Amino acid sequence: MKLRSLAGLVGLGMASLAAAFPIGADVKLGDIQSISNHGVVGGVYGYMIGSHTCNVGTANLTWANNGTPGLAGNAYRLSDGRLVQIGLSFAKTACCAAAGTSSMCAVSCNGQGGSVLGVGCLDVYSSGWNSGQGRLAQRSAINAWTGAYGTYSTATGSAIFKQIQVPAAQIGTANFPNALYFVEGVYVATDDAAGMKHNNNATYKRVTINASNAMALTGSPTNEPAIKAWRANGLGAGIMDPSVIDGVLDVPGEGRFHTAYKVTNLGGGQYRYDYAVYNLSSDRSGGSFVVPVPNGVTVTNMGFNAPLYHSNEVYSNDPWTMTRGCTTVEFRSPQTFAQNANTNALRWGTMYNFWFEANFPPAAGTASIGLFKPGTPTSLDMPASVPSGPACTADVNCDGAANGNDVEAMERAVGGDMSDYFLADPDFNGDGAVNGNDVEAVESVVGGGPCP
Repeated sequence: MKLRSLAGLVGLGMASLAAAFPIGADVKLGDIQSISNHGVVGGVYGYMIGSHTCNVGTANLTWANNGTPGLAGNAYRLSDGRLVQIGLSFAKTACCAAAGTSSMCAVSCNGQGGSVLGVGCLDVYSSGWNSGQGRLAQRSAINAWTGAYGTYSTATGSAIFKQIQVPAAQIGTANFPNALYFVEGVYVATDDAAGMKHNNNATYKRVTINASNAMALTGSPTNEPAIKAWRANGLGAGIMDPSVIDGVLDVPGEGRFHTAYKVTNLGGGQYRYDYAVYNLSSDRSGGSFVVPVPNGVTVTNMGFNAPLYHSNEVYSNDPWTMTRGCTTVEFRSPQTFAQNANTNALRWGTMYNFWFEANFPPAAGTASIGLFKPGTPTSLDMPASVPSGPACTADVNCDGAANGNDVEAMERAVGGDMSDYFLADPDFNGDGAVNGNDVEAVESVVGGGPCP
């Protein structure tokens, strides 16, 4: 075998090295082959998924009683051109592994089970077993990046306690007659994380919903996060929507986010901008989402969606704030990490949606995902379609009107005082210099003249 040169390895991070040399344990949810319907309590439905789990690595995977690995369940709805996460569960912790065989595990099982899931081996848990509340750990007790497990509550409760909880208003043929639904499982395993094998830990599968809002599995599993279902099924079950654009963003030295966006022409000069961000494995989490939107663009119908925590999980459900800035549309966690470590942030195994309408067509741009917990970098750049804007606007002070105040703001900008000038470039007329000609150009446009 030809070995890579040392020079070829320079600059590779730990995750890249792990991908280049796949050694160690590697957990994979091979299939979701059963689902439990726990009925409705207080206007909320409860569900749980079963799991067929493989170790596709080269070393045995630790399977610790009441510990690693943990499997969290999620539910999603695809309707009106938008995929949203509508529910989540606690994470089912381990008991004892079988040593089954299956083609989904890629290699032959080495026959080892119990406190480990052997290389190439399959372990099967029914949805009924996974519903056992005493083994369901709150997500806040698990670090998805390091794979560390803290103490979790073994409390029990109603039939839907700790299950995948979905509010009645978010589901059903009456509310969403043409919707598609999906369930997802995402694993966190301690030695899987140690080997940087986080990126294949989520699998989704389509479900159907009957008149009683009971779920039934259908189709085949996809070993990817359910955010991928938006593009793959956006025009109907199994019919790809090419206008949905997927992406992946890695935090240097840390976890992974998946992204997707779509722009819909609503007619009448209006466009809907939809963005989704899924946190697969970042403990640093997401704390903001910012889209550049030029001054002069009218923004309406801003919206935000996040699944609800429940069953005494410590995380807040307070919605993110939505703000139209001078040159941005901003969605932000209601508090910073310093203010409240348990505020509503984009945690592991969850997907958040952000949308708005604008009166300008899309152009290539870059949105920004702000990271919630301190560290470097503080944000990630997300290539995306964003609103274009007018050829120019004389509202340089961004107060919503073009008048003499803008001329004065331009005069101050020419003098070096940019405190009231909010356009990206003070060279308003584009002649390569910032001087009195820019003041005259602003004054002309305020008076109804053409853009320079």
